[in-house]
Amino acid sequence: MLILFCSHSFAQTDIIITGRAFDSDNNNMPLPKLMIINKRSNNGSFADAEGKFSIVAKQSDTILFSAIGFLLKKVCVRDSVSKKQYHIEVQMQKLQYTLKEISVFATRDLNEIQKDIDRLGVKKDYSITGLDGFESPITYLYERYSKRGRSKLKVQELENEDMRRDILKDLFRLYVKHEIIDLSDSEFDAFIKYLNFSDEYIQNASQFELTMAIKGKYESFKNRWK
Repeated sequence: MLILFCSHSFAQTDIIITGRAFDSDNNNMPLPKLMIINKRSNNGSFADAEGKFSIVAKQSDTILFSAIGFLLKKVCVRDSVSKKQYHIEVQMQKLQYTLKEISVFATRDLNEIQKDIDRLGVKKDYSITGLDGFESPITYLYERYSKRGRSKLKVQELENEDMRRDILKDLFRLYVKHEIIDLSDSEFDAFIKYLNFSDEYIQNASQFELTMAIKGKYESFKNRWK
C-alpha cells in the first residue's frame, strides 16, 4: 500500500487505521512506547507491547507517530484506495541527536481529563439577583469588590486552583505510566509549582504542545531538584 504524506484535510467518514511500528534498523524490534495522535482531532493512543496500534481518523487526516529516541513521523492515507480500514507498517528512524519526543495518551483517559480542562477558569462576570455588569454596573461593582463579593471570588479561585492541580496530577500519572516522566506522587505538588502553567495555556495548548512542555520542564526540574 502506498502511504503518502499530506497537509490538507477534507470531510470524510470515519476510518480505522491499524498497524505495527518498528525500528527501521531492526524489523523484529517493536516500539511498545510508541504514541499515535490524529493531528486534526488531537486524539491519540499508545501502541501495545508488540508495537501494534489502532486509531480512528478521516481518510484525509494526518497521523503522527512519536517514540522517545526516534524521529517524529507523519502518515496519511488520503491518496490510497478508499475503504473503511487500513493496515500499515510504520518504520521509525532513530534520532542521531537528543530530542525530547513525546505526545499522546490513551483516548479514554484523555477525554476525561479534557472535560476538566475545558472547565478551568474563574467566572468573574457572575450576575447578582439577575443583574450583571452591563445591566447594573453599580450593583455589579459593589458585589464584585465588597467583602461578600471578594469572598465569593476567592472561593472560586481556590476551587479552580484545586481543579487545575488535580488535572495536572492526572496527566502526570498518565505520563509516569508510559515512562514519559519519572516522578512520585509526593513530588507532584512541587513540580506543579515549578511548571506555573496558567489556565489559558493549559486550555489553548494542544495535547502535543502540552506534553512537550511538561516533558521539557520535567528535564530541568529533575536536573535542578532531584
